[in-house]
Order: sequence, then C-alpha cells, then structure tokens
Amino acid sequence: MPITEVVLCPLVPGSDICGSHEAAGAALRDTVDGLHRCSGCQQFIAGMQLENVDMMEAFITWESLEKYHEFRKTPDHGVVVANLIKLRIKPLTPYHVEFRPFTAFMRATEAPVTEVATFYFDGSAPTGVLDRFTRFREVLNKQHVSGVLGAAAGLSHEELESEGVKGTAAVLLIGWESVDAHMAFQKTELFKDSVGLLPVTEAKRVDMVRPNTKIELGSSFANVGLLSQHHTSFAAFR
Repeated sequence: MPITEVVLCPLVPGSDICGSHEAAGAALRDTVDGLHRCSGCQQFIAGMQLENVDMMEAFITWESLEKYHEFRKTPDHGVVVANLIKLRIKPLTPYHVEFRPFTAFMRATEAPVTEVATFYFDGSAPTGVLDRFTRFREVLNKQHVSGVLGAAAGLSHEELESEGVKGTAAVLLIGWESVDAHMAFQKTELFKDSVGLLPVTEAKRVDMVRPNTKIELGSSFANVGLLSQHHTSFAAFR
C-alpha cells in the first residue's frame, strides 16, 4: 500500500526554492531528480507555510514502506540527503503516514490549500481515532461543506516527539478551495456540532497557522497530546 513520507524542512532564511537560477532551487531540483531515479517513489509534492515563510513541507509518496527502506540503501539516498542539507537550517525528522482513503489524499493535496492537522499523543493514539476521522469526513461529504475538495487521515509509523509529548501521531488532511472557505466553515453550527469527533479535547496546545503559494516542479487542554494545525499549498514537483 502507498505510504507517504512527511518532511518539515526549516529553510535557510531567504531561500528561493522557486528560483530557477538560485542555489536553493537547484538543490531542490537535484533532490527531486534523485527521488525520481528510485522506482519505488511515486510522487513528490512540496509547499510553503504562509505564516512561516521559511518552512517548506514536503510529502513523498512511496509504493510501500519496504520500497522506502530499499531506497535508503542506494547511492541516490545519500545524494537526496546531501541536497536537503543544503536547504535546511536544522536537522529534519521525517516520518511516514499511510493516508486513507488514498484517492482522497490525492484530492486534498491537489487542492489550492491543504489543511494539515497533526495530533501528538503520549504513547499510542487513542483507540478508534481513525474511525473518528472517518466520521468527521463523512460529515464533510454528506453535508456538502462548501470549499472542501477531499479529506484523508492516517497514523504515523514512527513515534514522534514534540514539546515533551512522545508517541504515535495522527494526521488529518483536508483540501480546501481557499483559507477563507476553511475559516468560514469553522464559524458554522455544523463545525461546532462535529468538531467533537476529532481528538481536539485531548490536545495540549492548538497552533493555528495559514498557507502560502504553491511550488510547481494555541489553546491549552489536557496534557495528553499536542495538536499542530496549519495550511500548506502543495503542487506536484515534476
């Protein structure tokens, strides 16, 4: 089954990864070229966060987790890592999520704006958390929420650590026509009635940030987990 590697890359300030003649842009193109030489890599997409102009987010979809581990043994893996080092200002912590439904994941990341909500938990994620995401997605679909273009969710294969919270993470993606469409939904009674399906009340802090242009090629709760929520505009990097 396809699995997606999630990479948050804090860039060297002022990096222009869209510049055709800029060092950062060249390094990213070389990164993509190295990934494309791997038969198990299905797609690379990247985008910038709006509030954090130096934060690039990349999703690398692999044919399977085994294919990713095979890639790590090839010379191209070293090339990819070396080029990412040129871009980032501090070490990266990539992790893998099996987003489902996968077709909805594709629609969500192809949307003009993608909401990315990551729930961090101490230890294992709550029982049935993916079922709760499914029910939330069904609300979006059945009620024909304006501006929604797709939604998918999954659990991390690795334990993640954030601000003292360490364990499995759950990631929810929702594709929107615009940030305004998402903000409008949050003001509706439907949102107020359905947000309880998400494990928000178990989050330690809620971070709200917004998206940036696409690239072509909080509140305190219980200390059980941490929710990081933002938007990114993705486009296939070809």
